[in-house]
Amino acid sequence: MNSTSIIQEIQAKLTLTLKDIYTLALNADEQLEILQKEEKGNFSAIFQKDSGFSASANRFLPYLIELNDEIESLPIMEPENQRAKIEGIMKKMRMMHEVLARFHSIKDETLH
Repeated sequence: MNSTSIIQEIQAKLTLTLKDIYTLALNADEQLEILQKEEKGNFSAIFQKDSGFSASANRFLPYLIELNDEIESLPIMEPENQRAKIEGIMKKMRMMHEVLARFHSIKDETLH
């Protein structure tokens, strides 16, 4: 398997993971919108400046867009930079998944 095929396979797996996160993020953004209308969700960003994300938003969608752009850029990157980029993407995906899991567990606890 050549390096191009490997990157394409990694890209496909990262994209699938991002699709899984998308549903959770969409639901969370809807809940955040409701909370903000009730004047309960007053914060400026989901992730801190040192999180590795360039985006700074009080919704998840901008972070997902950033991750998608990074995943899409993998095949056109210099091979020596791809490994670090993949590691960064995976770190951000883990953070996003952890925050979304916590958000939804808190939401579920308040409904019961």
